[in-house]
Formats: sequence, C-alpha cells, structure tokens
Amino acid sequence: MSEASLDPPILETRRDCAPAHVSTDTPTSEHAPVAVPTPAEPVAPQGRGRRNLLPILGILVSIVALGGVVWWATKQEAPTFPSTAGQIAALIGAIALYGLATVVRAERWERLMKDEGAKPKRADMYMLTVIGYMGNNVLPARAGDAIRVFLAAPRADTSKRTVVGTLVAERLLDVAVLLVLFVVVGYGLLGEVGGDSVELIAIVAVVGIAAAAVGWRFVRNNEKVHGALAPIASATIGLRKAHHGSRLLAMTLLIWAIETGVWMSTGAAVGFNMDPIEGMYMVALASVFSMIPSGPGYAGTQDAAVATGVKALGGSGGTAVSYMLMLRFVIVVPITILGLILLVARYGGIKNLRAARADARS
Repeated sequence: MSEASLDPPILETRRDCAPAHVSTDTPTSEHAPVAVPTPAEPVAPQGRGRRNLLPILGILVSIVALGGVVWWATKQEAPTFPSTAGQIAALIGAIALYGLATVVRAERWERLMKDEGAKPKRADMYMLTVIGYMGNNVLPARAGDAIRVFLAAPRADTSKRTVVGTLVAERLLDVAVLLVLFVVVGYGLLGEVGGDSVELIAIVAVVGIAAAAVGWRFVRNNEKVHGALAPIASATIGLRKAHHGSRLLAMTLLIWAIETGVWMSTGAAVGFNMDPIEGMYMVALASVFSMIPSGPGYAGTQDAAVATGVKALGGSGGTAVSYMLMLRFVIVVPITILGLILLVARYGGIKNLRAARADARS
C-alpha cells in the first residue's frame, strides 16, 4: 500500500485546494454569489539547507586536512616511484587485488539484495559497485551510494529504501570488522593504541548499541515512522540470523584481508615493506580516519592517516609521501576511469541519472 493511500480521499481533496474567497459585491443578476478560488502561494522547500550542511562540512574538513598534509609534504624528502621490475610488479599486483576486493564487495551486496527479496542481476551488481566507487571518488557526500540506489532499485525490482538498507548493512559490517582490527592489531600487537583508547571505543560501542535499541523501540511504536524505516532497517536486522550473518561477516573479513594485501603491495612498490600485521594496522587506521566527514575520496583525512601510520611504523617522511601518492593512484584512478566508462556505456550517463532522479521526485 502506498503512503498516499493511507489518507482518506476527502483529505486529499481539501489539501489540494486553496481556501475559497466569496465575493461580497452586490450581484447584478439573480444568480447566487460565486466562490472564486484564490491562487495558492508557492511553498518554499523546507530542510534543504540542513541537508546541504554535511557535504559542506566534509569539504571544509578535507580542505583543512589536505592543506596540512601538503604543507607537511613540502618539508619532506622528494617522493620516489616504482622503477625496478619488482616494484612495478607490486604496483600491478596492488591494482589487481583492489579489483578482486571490489568483486567480493559486489558479491556481498548481491547477497544482501537477494535476502531482501530483490532480483538483482550479478552483472549489474558488479558494474554498479564500480560506479558507486567512482561517484564517491569524484562527488561529495558519498554521492556514489545515491547513484547505486537510483540505478539498482528498478533493475532489481525493489524499492529504493530497500537498496538503502543494504548499503547501511554493508557499512555496519565494515565498521564492525575495522574497529576490531584497529583495537586487536593496534593495541594487542603493535602497542600503538593505549588502554584508555580501548576503553573509550568499548564505551562508545555500548552507548551506540543502547541508543540503537531505544531508537528502534520508538520506531516500532510509531506506525508511520516504522513504515518508512522498516525497509531500510530490514537488511541490518537480518544479520541476526546465524547462518546469514556469519556468511556476510566472513565475506567482510575476506574483503579487508584483500584490502590489506592492496596496501602491502602498494608499500612494496615504493620500497616500504610491511608484514600482514602492519598492513592490517595501516588499513584499520586509515579507515577509522575516513569516518570523519570529508570531501570526495576522503581527501585529506585518509592522507593524514597514511602519513601518521607510516611514521608510526618507522618510515621516513619521504617514504610516507611516496606511499601516499602511489596509494591514491591504486585505489582511485583505475576504478574511477572504469566507473565513468560503465556509467556512460551501460547506464546512459549523467542524463539518464538525472531523469531517474526527476522521476523519483515527481
């Protein structure tokens, strides 16, 4: 049942009509006074300024962070780039591993969609995952996720809210794995995270879970809000099922294991060799930094994390700059180019995307 059908027809009629103005002039004929409708005044859209505040904040954070990183980089040694056969092979391997991680992400998304009753095609899941990353790399406010929603919903025969719900479940799985990696690797093995930080993360986690429980209780008691949010929360709630949740968690662990390989291979390409524990630490540290609101491609925040992590592992400033630049190339350039090509060739480019957005608003 659509939301509009919840209102009685008479209410819709009254809502669509403006108050009538009855003429008080003396009639010139025997007919009764006629009610003359007064044109309704246009209503300005509400809340648009608030919706635009977070992207602006993210861009400002990126500008400040990126400015600080650039200033710091100018004080370091000149960067070096892959020159030997081994370093070039490591660079190619890093790009291939990043492609493999993207494939596993697409498989996980397809599983989440099917569990919600959608009917996605595997080819669409693969291509839209790439397009989503392209959008996140070049557009603010993680607009690549919005592109995935608009393009995936009609092709998977499901609602946009359901697609949003699968993306929320993806984020929660990633955050859970990354926080565990950050605490276990950083505190237990490298000693980079103090006990106070572990306690703080535990407190934040408990507060977050309690707030989510209270919020969901409120949502369940409010029929209108429940109807709006239930499709979004469904994929996350479904993770409670033992077999379903464990399978998706295993896929998420595999994704971040491959991502660790990407970061290690990129380091090898610039002469900064890491063992798996150090690689996991770098990935977890950068991912925690990326939770800070920022501009496209986590500009500035992720770079600051890379510089911090390399220095913590004993690398020089020049090595940190080299690693930062090469990592940006590996995780941004190939997937962005491929995403743009797929968006134009398969999905009609920006024009069709704007048309789909206009249809959704009408």
